[in-house]
Amino acid sequence: MHSYIQLLSTPTADTTGTALIFDVGKQRYLFGNVHEGLQRTCIQRNSKLSKTTEVFISGKTEWKNVGGLFGLILTLADANAAAIMSDAEIARIKKDFGTPKQIAARAENLARQEATKKQALIQAGLDPDEPASTTEKFGKHQLTLPTLTVHGGENLTHTVATGRRFIFRKGMPVEIIEHSEAREQELANDDRDPDWTDDSIQVWKLAIEPAAESHVSDVNPEAPRKRSFDEFVGIDLPSPRNEAASINHSYTAEDLKRSDEETRKFVVTEMFNSKWRLDALVETPLSEIKSPTPTWTRNRDKNKLEPFYLPKDGSVPDIKVLVRRPWPGALVERLPVTKPSKTAMSYIVRHYPQKGKFNPQKARALNVDRLVWSALQNGATVKSQDGVDVTPDMILEPSRIGGGFAVVDLPTENYLTNLVNRPEWKMSRVMDGLQAIIWNLGPGVAGSPDLQAFMQQHRELQHVISAPDISPNYITFDSTAALVIRLNQIDPERYQIPIHSNISPTAPLSEKSSGQGDPGYLQAIRDFKLQLEPQLQIQEPPTKQPFLDTRKVLSLTPKSVLELAQSARDEAASSRLMERLAGQNLPSQDAEVICLGTGSSAPSKYRNVSATLLRVPGCGSYLFDCGEGTLGQLRRFYDPTELKGVLGDLKAIWISHMHADHHLGTTSVINAWREVNHGLDRQTVDPGLPHRKPTNLVEAVKQEKKLFIFAGPEMIRWLEEYSSVEDYGYDKLVAIRAHSITKTNPARFSYMEWRGSHVGFCTLDPHMNRAMREATGIENLISCHVDHCRDAQAVTVRFHTGFIFSYSGDCRPSQEFVRIGKGSTVLVHEATFDDDMQDDAKAKKHSTMSEAIGVASAMQAKRLILTHFSQRYQKLPNLAALGKTAIQFDDAAASNDPAKETDVSTDPEAIDHSTESYDQDTITAIPSKGPSLPLSLAGASPPPSPNQHQLKVAIAFDFLRVRVGDIAYTEKFTPVQQRLFDLLEQDEKAKAKDKPGEIARRKKEEQKAMKREVYGKILREKEEAKATQRDRFRIRRINTDAQREGGKDEDVTKDMGSRKEMERDGEEDLVESGG
Repeated sequence: MHSYIQLLSTPTADTTGTALIFDVGKQRYLFGNVHEGLQRTCIQRNSKLSKTTEVFISGKTEWKNVGGLFGLILTLADANAAAIMSDAEIARIKKDFGTPKQIAARAENLARQEATKKQALIQAGLDPDEPASTTEKFGKHQLTLPTLTVHGGENLTHTVATGRRFIFRKGMPVEIIEHSEAREQELANDDRDPDWTDDSIQVWKLAIEPAAESHVSDVNPEAPRKRSFDEFVGIDLPSPRNEAASINHSYTAEDLKRSDEETRKFVVTEMFNSKWRLDALVETPLSEIKSPTPTWTRNRDKNKLEPFYLPKDGSVPDIKVLVRRPWPGALVERLPVTKPSKTAMSYIVRHYPQKGKFNPQKARALNVDRLVWSALQNGATVKSQDGVDVTPDMILEPSRIGGGFAVVDLPTENYLTNLVNRPEWKMSRVMDGLQAIIWNLGPGVAGSPDLQAFMQQHRELQHVISAPDISPNYITFDSTAALVIRLNQIDPERYQIPIHSNISPTAPLSEKSSGQGDPGYLQAIRDFKLQLEPQLQIQEPPTKQPFLDTRKVLSLTPKSVLELAQSARDEAASSRLMERLAGQNLPSQDAEVICLGTGSSAPSKYRNVSATLLRVPGCGSYLFDCGEGTLGQLRRFYDPTELKGVLGDLKAIWISHMHADHHLGTTSVINAWREVNHGLDRQTVDPGLPHRKPTNLVEAVKQEKKLFIFAGPEMIRWLEEYSSVEDYGYDKLVAIRAHSITKTNPARFSYMEWRGSHVGFCTLDPHMNRAMREATGIENLISCHVDHCRDAQAVTVRFHTGFIFSYSGDCRPSQEFVRIGKGSTVLVHEATFDDDMQDDAKAKKHSTMSEAIGVASAMQAKRLILTHFSQRYQKLPNLAALGKTAIQFDDAAASNDPAKETDVSTDPEAIDHSTESYDQDTITAIPSKGPSLPLSLAGASPPPSPNQHQLKVAIAFDFLRVRVGDIAYTEKFTPVQQRLFDLLEQDEKAKAKDKPGEIARRKKEEQKAMKREVYGKILREKEEAKATQRDRFRIRRINTDAQREGGKDEDVTKDMGSRKEMERDGEEDLVESGG
C-alpha cells in the first residue's frame, strides 16, 4: 500500500490557510482550511479532486477557514458526478443497458433520487449516522452515487445553509458532520474509539477550546420559544412538537437545539439532493398565490400554455392556474440564530494495521497450490495439496502497525494548553504508528515555549509547520502572475508585478524560548510531499524551485515584443497624442479603475472572478462586485501601507446579483475594512440586532464610520444570517436594499430601504440626503433591473465632480441601463462571449463584445472597459468578429414567459451559480488554438455613431490599473499584446511536443496508427482471399455440373468424389487464408 500527504496551500496573500491532500490510492481526502482561493489553487497546481468524497475542515468555523467551501462543493460535485461509473463499470453493464450515452442518461436520472435521506436509509436497514451512498440497481448490476461528507466544528451546517439562495445542486448528496466538545464528552473513554472510519483510514477528531474559555451552550433555557422545524419550512404536519405547542408546552433547551439542527439539515439536504424541477408546474387556486408570482393557464383548444394576467379591475377569479412548485430550500425564510463558536478542530489520522508480506517460499514449502495463494493472502484458510490446513499466519510475514499523521490547527496560543493536555497523546491505540504532525498555526504561535516543549517531547515525529509568520508570501497563481509580468514589460504604467516575497518574514523559533535545543521541523511549502506508506519518506517537490522565477519570466519575453512595446510607449508619449488627449474634457481624469477579477463563472489560472475597484479622489473608494479571492487580489496589488489607505477610504460595495462568483469575497473584505477602521477587538454580535426596530440612519452614520452595502434583499439577508456565525463586522454595515427604477420613473433616483425605512440620496428629507452624500461621497446612485437572473441590476453612480460611472454586472443589453447611464464618463460592461457565440450569450443571458460596445455607443459613454470574459478565453478574448452583430436590447422585465421570468424560490439561475459559475463547458472546453486579438479595436467597432469618435475601449486583464484620463492609451498596446500571445502560443505548442508525457502520447498514437494500418492490411488480404475462394468454388461448381449433365451414369460416383475433394481443398484454402 502506498499513501502520501501533499500540501496544496500555505498562508499567503491569496490563501489564508493550509490545505493538504491525503492520497491512499483508491481514495483522496482533503484536510485543513477550505479557504478562499483553494479551488483556483487546485486548478493552478493541476491537483485532481475527482476521488475526494471526504473533507475534514480544521480550525474554527469562520470565513477564513471555510470561505472556499461553496465553490469546492460544486467542483467536487461535478468531478464525482462525472466519475460515477468507471470505464470498467460501463464495459460490464453495456451489454445489458446499451451505449455509454444511454447509461449516462440513466445515471443522470439516478442522480435525482433521494435515496440518501435518513428515512430511505432506515427502510433499507442501514445506519443513518454512517456516511451514506446512494445506490440503485440496473438488473443484476449496481451503480453508486458518492456522498460528499464535510466534517468540521460547530456552525458548519448553519454556514452551508446560508447559501441556499444562491447554491442549488441536484443529485449530489452532501452530508455535514459537526463535532464539538460536548460530543467528545459523550464519547469519552479510556481507550477512545475513532470518530470516523472507512475501509482505508481511522480519524480521531479533536475539538480544542481556548484555555481561558469554557464551552457555553448556544441555547438559553430561559429564552423565548423558537419556531419549530415545521413552522420554519411552512409545512403543517401533525407532530408531537406541534401538538405540544397547541397546549403551550414549554420547550427544553435540548428540544430547541434539536429543532434548530433539523431545520438546518433539511435546508442542506434540499440544497444538494432535491427532486425539485424547474419545468414542473402545479395546479393551484389563484387565491392562494402571492403576487407577483408568474402564472399560466392551459389553452385546451391550442394545447399550449399561456400567461395569465389578473383582470384590470383587480378582482381575483375563483379559478386554478399553473405555477412552479416552490423550491423546498427557499421555504425556510430565516435560519435559526446561532452563536459564534471558539472551538478549533484538529484531526489524528491512522491507517489500519498492515498485513505482512506474502512469502512464496513458505507457500511452496507447504505444498500450497498457486491457485489459492490470493485467497490465503486475503485471510482465508486453505488446504495444501497434502490435505493439511494452512492458515495465513503460516505464510505471511508478521503484520505491522499502520502509519498515520495529525493535522493540528491552533489559531492562538490560548489553545496550546488544552491541546498538549489531550489524553489522546498518551493513548497507544491513537499514537502507535503516528509519523508526522502538520501544524497549522496562527501568528506568533510557532515561537511559543509550550509548543516547542511539546515538539521536543515528541521528537520521534516529523513536524511540519505552516504559519503566516513563517511561510513566505510567494506567488500562488503562477499563470496570472507570469501574464501580468509580461504585460508590465509592455505597459508598465498600467500593470505592475504582483507583490510577493519568497523569503520567510521572521525566524519561526526564537532562541530565547528554545531552551532544550532545536526540536527539528520542516517549513511547509506548496507541493511538499510526505510519503507515509510503505515507509516514511520526504519527497522532493516536482521542481527544485517551488516558487515562480520572475527573472526567468522576464527573460523569456521575445525581443520583437519588447521592441514593439517600446514603439507603442514612444507613440503614447508623443506630444501630438498628449495634446489631443489633454483636450478630452473628462471629469475626474485622475480617478482610477482597478480590475481585480475579469473572468466569469469560476476562477481560472489566468483570471479571477468579478471584482472592480473604483477610486475617485476627493470622494472615496468603491467596490463593484466582490467575488471569491478579492481581498487576496488587493493584497497582491497594494503593499500593507497602501492597502490600509485603500480600505480606510472604502465607502461602499455594490453587489449586482446573487451569483456566487460576484459576492463570495464580501465578508473577507468587510472584515479587513473593520480591522483598519475599528481595530481588532471583536464584539459578540447580538443575534437580535438584525431584527430590532430600525434606528435613524442620520444618527447612525454620525456616531461612527460605516461601510455601505448596496445590494438586493437576498444578499442582505445572507450577510445577516452569517453574522451569527462570526463577528466579521456586520454591526458596522449600512446594508441598503436598492430598488430598480421603473419605466415610468424619470430615472432621477432609485428607491432605497434600510431596515424598513426609506433612505436615499434624493429623498424629501434634506438631512438624510446630506448624511448619505457625506458618508458615501456619492451624489446619486440609480439602478435598473437587467435580464440575467432575479434581482440582477446594473447601476450608475454620479459624483459631485461630474464624474459618472456605470457598471453592468451580468446582463443582456439593456435599454433601461442605457437610459440611466446616459453620458457616462466610464462604462464597465461585461463581454462574456465573442460574437460567434451569440446563441450562447442569449441562452445564458450574457452579452457579446459587440453588444457591450453597442450599449456604450447608445449610452454615449466616453470610455468603455470590457470585462467578465468567459473562462474559455484563458488569456485573450477573441475580438476578431466585433461589429458584425446588430445590437438588440431585449429587456425582459415585463415578460411572463416561463423561460424568461423567474422567481428566487424556483429558478436555479437565481439560486444556483452551478449553471453559470461551474459550467463544464466554460472550464474544460478551451479551444486548442489560442484566440486572437485584432490589430486595432477601431476597425472592429460597431458602425459609426454621433459619439463614436469619442469612445475609447480597453480590454481588462486582472491587475489592470488605469486612470480615466489614460484609458485611451491602452489601445496603443493592443497590437503588442496580440504579438506577445501569438508567440507565447507558438512557444507553448513547441514545448508541449518535447514534454515526456507528450512524447509518450505521440508514440502511443503512432503505434495505434501503425496497428490500424497493419490490421487493415490483414483484413484486406483476408477479404481478397475469401473472394478468390468464392470464385474458385463457383467455377468448379459450374464445370462439375456441366460434366455431370453430359457424362454417363458410371461417372456420377467419380464426380461426387471429386466434388468432396474440391470442397475439402476449399476448406483447407480458407483455413490457410484465415477464413
